[in-house]
Amino acid sequence: MLAVAFDRETDAVSGRVRQEGTVPVIIYGDFNCPYSYLASQRADRLIRGGMARIDWRAVEHDRALAVTGTRAGHSSGAWERELAEVAALALPGEDAPAAPPPMLSNTGAAVAAYAEAVTDGVADELRRRLFRAIWAHRRHISSAYEVRRLVTGLMWPPANSRDRLANPDIPSLLDRDPDLARIVRRSGGTIAPDGGPLTATGYRRIRRWRRDWLALPSQVIPAVIGPDAILRSGADGLRHLASLVSARVPR
Repeated sequence: MLAVAFDRETDAVSGRVRQEGTVPVIIYGDFNCPYSYLASQRADRLIRGGMARIDWRAVEHDRALAVTGTRAGHSSGAWERELAEVAALALPGEDAPAAPPPMLSNTGAAVAAYAEAVTDGVADELRRRLFRAIWAHRRHISSAYEVRRLVTGLMWPPANSRDRLANPDIPSLLDRDPDLARIVRRSGGTIAPDGGPLTATGYRRIRRWRRDWLALPSQVIPAVIGPDAILRSGADGLRHLASLVSARVPR
């Protein structure tokens, strides 16, 4: 049995409420991984149903990817096999991608933004948006500026122009918030232009996630550590998440 600890810092900083009857589940996932995309959707089902406390830890499975991304079509046979298995594992209502994105993103900036989002209390929603950007919208998000746009869209959504025209005296978010550091973060400035995390806290969080992931017996992703503290990876991890979902659904 694998001894693991639930990340209490994640809960405390993000403001998640620990509910009675929920169980801790740790998931290591890569935004480039279609299996992790399914795991993310199942994590959301567990969260929405109040079934589990999800500690999602973002890692880069392949740090050798080009900084500007890599074309995904160079191993189409492998992609076809993986996506066919993902489709077979998908539960009703889950989005299983039919094709890889044209460019495989270097997810260093995405991981950094997610680590900083834990501090801002928006980690779960940014995780969803990062996965959807790659697998649903087939976007290339290697650039820190592309990732920053996703952060801004989440933390500083555009004002409703109709409301502004109807009442121009309504102050903008910029006028209402005197905290310059918070304005910078809401503007996507949670990561540096080179894609690294903005704060030492974010840097340490990424380093700890990767260190703990590399210490596991296997680095297959998604790596799921359930309430029984047993590590299950890849398709087995997805099946375990599916069993948690089905076991906790009211009959």
